[in-house]
Amino acid sequence: MLRTACLSAALLVCAPALAQNYGGIYTAKNASGGTVTLTLAHDDQKQLSGTLTGHGSTSLQVHARVEADGLRGTAANNFGMLYLAGRLSGEELRVVLTEADVGGRPSPQRASELRLARAESKKAPQNQRLSQALTANAWCSSGYDISGKPARERLVFMPNGFVRQTPGAQARWRVQNETLEFSPDGLTWSQQPLRLALSSSGSPLLQSHSKEYLQCD
Repeated sequence: MLRTACLSAALLVCAPALAQNYGGIYTAKNASGGTVTLTLAHDDQKQLSGTLTGHGSTSLQVHARVEADGLRGTAANNFGMLYLAGRLSGEELRVVLTEADVGGRPSPQRASELRLARAESKKAPQNQRLSQALTANAWCSSGYDISGKPARERLVFMPNGFVRQTPGAQARWRVQNETLEFSPDGLTWSQQPLRLALSSSGSPLLQSHSKEYLQCD
């Protein structure tokens, strides 16, 4: 499984990477017959984050950036860190994981390659329709804060799985079993009571907790 020093060069040389979306779930078989799973979320700032499981006994947290020749970053947990480089070709993602030497630099003699296939996205029709409704427009809620001052909240659900909250920090979102879920890190998810309805004027209305959101610019 270990490769020589030319492994990373062979993977990331040649033509520059196109503007590709690396977000998704990728799988491969490991040496013991189990499944390696790489889950990536790709935001609109060329940043990637996710998890790698099945490569070793514990999961690794992935943080990377899309560059001209592919993606580069790290995969780490409490026990250590691996350097990560990858390139997407069609539905196959080739990833090189490289251990660090005593000086903390990548050691090409201690590298391994993973060739992962993008998993087909399967969504229930109801989940698909809800996701399409959420991403069609921004959603805004108007009200008052505890001091009585006007307050406005705006949500933008992006197709890449991130939601922009104004005010608030960017988070991740997904729809499962017709339920909206939010996560600050892609690992811990919380369900959000959600219902799509029509307002008295006939406009789409998003109800969550005690708030109501209308489509906005």
